[in-house]
Amino acid sequence: MGKNSMRAAVFHGPNNISVQEVPFECKPATLKVNACAVCGYDARVFRNGHRKVSPPVILGHELCGEIQNDVSVQGRIIKAGARVAVCPLIPCLGCAYCQSGQYNLCMNLKEIGSTLDGGFAQYVVVPDQITKIGGLVPVPDTLSDEEAALLEPLACCLNSFSRLAPAAKSDSIVIIGDGPMGLLHVQLFKKLTRARVAVVGKISSRMEKARSMGADAAFAYNDSDIDVTTREVQDFAGAAGASIAVVSTSSPAALEFATKIVGKNSKINIFAGMPSGQVFPLDANWLHYNQVSITGAFSSTPAMLQEAARIAAEKIVDLSRIVTHRYSLAEIEKAMATTEKYYGLRAVVNDFQ
Repeated sequence: MGKNSMRAAVFHGPNNISVQEVPFECKPATLKVNACAVCGYDARVFRNGHRKVSPPVILGHELCGEIQNDVSVQGRIIKAGARVAVCPLIPCLGCAYCQSGQYNLCMNLKEIGSTLDGGFAQYVVVPDQITKIGGLVPVPDTLSDEEAALLEPLACCLNSFSRLAPAAKSDSIVIIGDGPMGLLHVQLFKKLTRARVAVVGKISSRMEKARSMGADAAFAYNDSDIDVTTREVQDFAGAAGASIAVVSTSSPAALEFATKIVGKNSKINIFAGMPSGQVFPLDANWLHYNQVSITGAFSSTPAMLQEAARIAAEKIVDLSRIVTHRYSLAEIEKAMATTEKYYGLRAVVNDFQ
């Protein structure tokens, strides 16, 4: 395959995305895209743009594809025709963070589907940096293409989980946010720690799904009287308070809520990105005397993507339950609208004709 063209959904600016034929040249590490999920980030970029996105560009970073040519990944050959999940990070490989394998913290980071063309297209070219760090991970036969597209978000949740470990069976864990990432956190904590887990959300269908995935409780976030929700969660956590709170929503109020429900020696993880420039007033003495730790978690690494493939293949986490909507490439705007309106959980583009 040489110089050619392909169909792609090209983002030209806020509220402007079009499916068109674009020039395309197959490189050594090229994937035929089988499925690409729509992340909330994709929907926000489509609607508002983003400082690190310079149109025209093809969005989409949660993807499963088929290798078109044999490719060497850290000394191992992945044969043409094999399915792979992609770590979308494009690190510089030269900074201190890259040298220590923390590629998600690269000081000069680029990303597929953001700064370089991504997966809402028939093909995607994978830069050399990704193959050098092991960022192409073979997909187990037990996973569908749609499930494999969700290995990247699962890897991000594993990064979050690792920041909060160890968690004990006796702990009370509260996930703030009832979206796909929140429900992946529910599955991880229930299956890997057996701790008591509650979800705080706003959409009844999602909270019911959280219960079906193992959540011990689900509480509606009451905007008009947050004290009601606070008391409900405190009753769940007990006198000692929650051991862990995961902020899996971009609502700034969620962090303040988390500080009200955790106990001494607890951990709060800010998993979701917040509006640019968001600041939070915190009582330093409250942090100090209660020995509370506040952490963040961004993206993941190839090693985490490999672990995600393992636990998904073993059904420790069931990714099939996260996919609720399927679209063709021609329906990309519908897929974006489904995501931003919180319909179901994850929308996946799986037809690129």
